[in-house]
Amino acid sequence: MHPSVEEFTAPEPPDFEAMRHGVITGTPYQPSFGCRSDLDEHLAMLRRECVGQPELKFAHAAMTVLLRRQIAPETVYRHYRALWSEHADILLEILDSRWLVSACDTLSDLSADPDEARTATLLALFVNTVKLYETERLMDGAPRPQAAPLDQRTPLHDGLTGFMVGGGDMVANLLHRLDRSLRPEALVDRIARQLISRALASDTVFWRFGQRQSRNSWSPCLPMPPIRPGAVGPKAARKQTPVKRPQYVLLNDTARLGGGFHLGTLYACHAIRSHLAARGLQEAFWANDLAGFRAHLERCPTPPQLLVLNGEGTLHHGAPRARALLEACRIGKGLGMKVAVLNTVWEANDDEMLACLQAADAVHVRDTRSLAALPPGFPARVTPDASIPVFREVTRSAGFPAAVHPVAVMDNVVPNAAQALLRFAEAGALPFFAMPGVALGQLRQGVSGRAGPVWPRLLQITDLMAAQGWVTGRFHGMIGALCAGRPVCAIGSNTAKIEGLLDDFGLGAECLLGADWHLKPPAAQRVDVERCLDLQQDPAFIARRERALHAACDRIGRMFDQVAALVVDAPPRAAGQG
Repeated sequence: MHPSVEEFTAPEPPDFEAMRHGVITGTPYQPSFGCRSDLDEHLAMLRRECVGQPELKFAHAAMTVLLRRQIAPETVYRHYRALWSEHADILLEILDSRWLVSACDTLSDLSADPDEARTATLLALFVNTVKLYETERLMDGAPRPQAAPLDQRTPLHDGLTGFMVGGGDMVANLLHRLDRSLRPEALVDRIARQLISRALASDTVFWRFGQRQSRNSWSPCLPMPPIRPGAVGPKAARKQTPVKRPQYVLLNDTARLGGGFHLGTLYACHAIRSHLAARGLQEAFWANDLAGFRAHLERCPTPPQLLVLNGEGTLHHGAPRARALLEACRIGKGLGMKVAVLNTVWEANDDEMLACLQAADAVHVRDTRSLAALPPGFPARVTPDASIPVFREVTRSAGFPAAVHPVAVMDNVVPNAAQALLRFAEAGALPFFAMPGVALGQLRQGVSGRAGPVWPRLLQITDLMAAQGWVTGRFHGMIGALCAGRPVCAIGSNTAKIEGLLDDFGLGAECLLGADWHLKPPAAQRVDVERCLDLQQDPAFIARRERALHAACDRIGRMFDQVAALVVDAPPRAAGQG
């Protein structure tokens, strides 16, 4: 029996919080198709489709299958509603339209609220009608030459007349009424806003006609309620079979800081945990601030042997939170814990922070620029970002569909740069993606008041693979594109982390856009992007990129060997780790 069957049919609630921050790896990605009569085979097929994505996505799919097959329906539906109650914020972003419609079908079948069930049925009707129309269009040999708009009253059936493309007000009025009637707090209404917005922003009749409107135009999305990830306090790791293994504390679990919305930090923290587990270490707890760290220590009979600070993009410019994390390292060292600071940038910090760093037993910065910011002779090593092996493993799967977008765009943590990237995407009607939930919500608020061609989406690994080339201001977005073998043009972020990695990899000349790129007009921006993308088609560049990624994975593996050796004699190194 597939383990998910027992997990989702047991009376005890599944640990959805852990699934939100876990990543499915270990098998190649493969899209699912059709239905398997054998339940285990069907669930295994769905799991392969969720590779590189949060475990929560597979949990939703697995429970849907169990409900359709009437396996412990009362228990599974209780867990299903709990999943949506606790994690709707991220499910609405990571589930595609197929699974959101499936959620509507589930609510239609099983909801005890007649109004909810009715709305879910109507919503499924809307999306499936679009699906039928677009299917017929493909069967007819789309894309077809663009026909001239109707310029007179044209009968359709039973008194209906054709839509007057270019100036008709039917769609704009319909969307206004939908926006007015959909409640921001109701689950099915929130699903409705997502599904309708995706139909408006994708290559459907709504988007195609919207591009031809000269008046009575409409936005490519309905207004969205703000994305507010639920507050999550530090929790001890799930109970495991008692074993005599050294324990570690993960300080700065960046995947949880943004509610699990950030693909890069999700991969980085997954890499840290999986590498340490493969070398015989067990997580005692994680903490993201000094108070949480102290609270957990008070509950521990003895301190864990190892403290691992995941520096990521935190230790820069003397930030208060960076100081607090380094203070936690000082406290841990005083309690006899070994301290490893890894996966970190180091930029514009003062002597007080440096003194805390010097107490660490192992320091690994992500790039040579960070090493140069430390005093000469400081015993730190340069090891690239920990997410690289995960991105490389997932994106090298052969099962991803062919890319459908010539170029797509990601945001930037710097607001002005993010707006410049959004304007570039709008000028070219390019797909636009954001990584953390807060940034996504802010960008959507900015575009909701105008009828532009772009609706920002949360970046998922399937989106990364769906574009042939990328323009990005995101460090992990750039890493993902490089690992996927996609040409990528990058602009700087809030630290020199993008420039630092590209310099160390020897790829800066081809991948880095000028510091003034965001100030240029769209036509000049396009010229720069096309030049960068063309340069990256050169076989010599491709070979250099592959050598750099291979070397990075090897160095990351050796970093975890060194960290584990602080508390484990001759730690095992699993095959494929690094």
